[in-house]
Amino acid sequence: MVSFSPFSTPQVAANASQNAPQDGSGTSGSTMPLDIVFLQDTTGSQGPYIKAATKAIRDICDKISSTAELSKELIQFGLIAFRDHPPQDKTYVTKNFGFTSDINVMQRNLASLIASGGGDGPEAQTAALADALNMEWTEKAVKLVILITDSPPHGLGERGDGFSESPDQNDPLEIVRQMAERGITLFVVACEPSLSQQYMLALDFYIALTKITSGQVFPLLMADRLGDYIVGTAVEAIDTEKLIGEFEKVIVNDVYANAVPVERVAENLQQYMNEKGRKINTFAVEDIYVPYAAAERNRMMWERAGKLSDARGSMQPISEPRIQAQFLPATSGFGAGFGPPWAAAPTGPMMGAGMGAGLGAATYSVAPTLYSGPAVPIPPVQSQQVSYGVQQVSQSQAHRIVTQSIARNSKVTAAGMFSKKGGQAATTESTDPV
Repeated sequence: MVSFSPFSTPQVAANASQNAPQDGSGTSGSTMPLDIVFLQDTTGSQGPYIKAATKAIRDICDKISSTAELSKELIQFGLIAFRDHPPQDKTYVTKNFGFTSDINVMQRNLASLIASGGGDGPEAQTAALADALNMEWTEKAVKLVILITDSPPHGLGERGDGFSESPDQNDPLEIVRQMAERGITLFVVACEPSLSQQYMLALDFYIALTKITSGQVFPLLMADRLGDYIVGTAVEAIDTEKLIGEFEKVIVNDVYANAVPVERVAENLQQYMNEKGRKINTFAVEDIYVPYAAAERNRMMWERAGKLSDARGSMQPISEPRIQAQFLPATSGFGAGFGPPWAAAPTGPMMGAGMGAGLGAATYSVAPTLYSGPAVPIPPVQSQQVSYGVQQVSQSQAHRIVTQSIARNSKVTAAGMFSKKGGQAATTESTDPV
């Protein structure tokens, strides 16, 4: 038997039941610290995103505090700016501002960033990830890394990449596996349509990279919505962390002591939570991407590779449009809103309304004004839906709770998660809902 409905280990079950609220209100209020590190691309195309983050950072802190009922003194913001390695860029590779709980300091740090430079397209994301891993994280904090970028790291095999790997000898796959073991979750805010227009491998890679830490890729069509993305991500992560703290021992016991497959544990956790009326703050961004079998294959190969070079030669570049046509203006014969993936960087501003009044509303729409060629009219496009609210625990959320609980008690490798005491976490890739 497994640990949820019914429990297999009486003492572990008793502890979980004792800690579990009976009224479904277990995710309200928090004394758990929150550490958020922004990895901000500061190459030439990133001006609108830097401006949006600077403008919104105080509002971000206020909304996280009020929505999660978390004292502002428990929130730390970190900032790592990155450009590229020389000779592609000779200004700096990374600029680490460290952590601060002073929102004025964070605002000044963001305001000091200037979007400039960059060389061959791929940038120093790997160096920024390495810096983030080695930050002085608060013990027992919710730990989030949010990478904001419109380009891939070096070493994927993208056309025109000036390096075959990160010049600092770090590998992003190895870095994020260490993040997973330390309870650090990576989210990538993909600045679209630029990322998908200009690169054929980047999107699939970032989906794989975030999945290793049980994070996600969020496509952002409008710079001024960046603040809402960060708030929604943080508030859901706080609730997720509470549930990990409540059920981690039960989950690890099921997987390693009772040899229950990860997917089965996740299914039973979801059923248990829903039967008890437990709910979780949930942030969701509408999937704007076109599904391709080759994309899923690429994602799985990246995720299962020990390092970039193990999978790079097996990738299948996707030259077809990656974003669904209704989310883009028809500006070229190549596809709705698309030039060839190897086209020059787009010109023109990323414009949009200011950050919304708050995340209390169930749904808002993002109607982007996208990059366009000169003198080409832009027809209306379908808005991207972003939702936020308190909901029952979904299958994907239950899976993330289980996976993160296991990772923190395991050695995370390309072949899977292995108990530090011996034994491998059984999983079935084909049924993975994430």
